[in-house]
Amino acid sequence: MFKTPIKNSFCFLVLLLIITFSSCDGRDKSHQDPMQILANKDMLTSFSERINYVPENVYETVTDTILHTGYNVHIKTYPDMTSNILKSKIKDSLHIKTFYRNAIADVTVKVENKNIFSQTISKTFISDNIKNTSELLQPYILKSIWIDDDHVSSKETVLLNILYSKPEDAKQNKSFLLTISKTGDYKITETTTKI
Repeated sequence: MFKTPIKNSFCFLVLLLIITFSSCDGRDKSHQDPMQILANKDMLTSFSERINYVPENVYETVTDTILHTGYNVHIKTYPDMTSNILKSKIKDSLHIKTFYRNAIADVTVKVENKNIFSQTISKTFISDNIKNTSELLQPYILKSIWIDDDHVSSKETVLLNILYSKPEDAKQNKSFLLTISKTGDYKITETTTKI
């Protein structure tokens, strides 16, 4: 007498479970596009954004030059990992952010083993020595520092060319000339680009 109601209750319970689980098959999500699914789960920004760093890792470039005039010029260039310029673009609904790290250079000049100049060349160094260049140099990064080839025979001064250019547009640049005298005095002037 009780076997039939228990059997019917069990069948009803199994049928109820089958209906419940079959309704949770994800058919509602099959009509949504992938962007909508990611947005619903608050994951859209992690999949629609790509972040790049240029350069990715720390590097160091060292140039050590001894001139026949007695000058020893040591230049060490490396990226400033705390300072960068952001360039952003959207491509195929992907937001690409590229952070170009600013470079700095430690410059040491010696004459007859006597240290006459030791400075870190950066945007701050340039703006401290030339008025109104702080805002002007903001979109530029240091590309290179080199000894002026046209002036290597001078015994009184050493000339260093400093080149800043815009990321992703090497044609737009600013150049400076750093003149260092034998006594260690220096001056910096903006020049036309020598490339």
